[in-house]
Amino acid sequence: MVTRSLLILVAVLLMASPAFSQFAPQNRLVDLAGRLSRDAQDFADSSYSNFTNNPRAFRNDIEAVMLAYQFAGASGIFYRMVVDRRRVQDLRDSFDMLQNLARSVDSRNVQRGNWNNIQRLMSDVQRELTGGGGGGNDYPDTGGNRSGRMTWRGRVDDDVRIRIRGGSADVETIGGTAYYDGQPNFGNSLPNRRVTVRLTEKRGRGEIFIEQQPTRENDFTAVVRIRDTKGGASEYAFTLEW
Repeated sequence: MVTRSLLILVAVLLMASPAFSQFAPQNRLVDLAGRLSRDAQDFADSSYSNFTNNPRAFRNDIEAVMLAYQFAGASGIFYRMVVDRRRVQDLRDSFDMLQNLARSVDSRNVQRGNWNNIQRLMSDVQRELTGGGGGGNDYPDTGGNRSGRMTWRGRVDDDVRIRIRGGSADVETIGGTAYYDGQPNFGNSLPNRRVTVRLTEKRGRGEIFIEQQPTRENDFTAVVRIRDTKGGASEYAFTLEW
């Protein structure tokens, strides 16, 4: 009788194992989205605290606080969508909108430490949604761990670096006027491992070149440099593949 009960228990566990493995990626995404929502709210509250403690706040400071709370609210909605197990495409579309908000926040942000944590979470969520985090059946592998590509377009005046990590592309203005209209488009996130990236298409009147390859030392970040030596700003675009 005991032997029969053990056999039944083993059979039940074997049948349940695929189901548990199927929901593991979803549980990881729930965890990441929850952490993102909490950190975004903490970031917004900290932004408001800094604003109230600044006796010489300007309109830009008010805008930064408003954007921080918009981002926190959108992060909360994204978390609810993940918990409600919305369609993968719904999650990807909503996360794309969240990334656009994040770029607006980043352009006016002075809390670099807190914001860097949020950016890392955003990259982790991006990898889960594109299959780079071992997405299993819920989030099919679209090549995030193998080959991939991304395109970028925007205005450049003088000299900039574009730092590509995971599913984000941050612009650092080295010289000239800063523009915040950069539009990255990821087919797959840049893997969190050593790969060789290459420029397969370049458009613009100046130089576009790879300054750094992704390595463990730079947290697997690819860096593209654009130098525009002529007067005024100009449109640039490139495609990066790996």
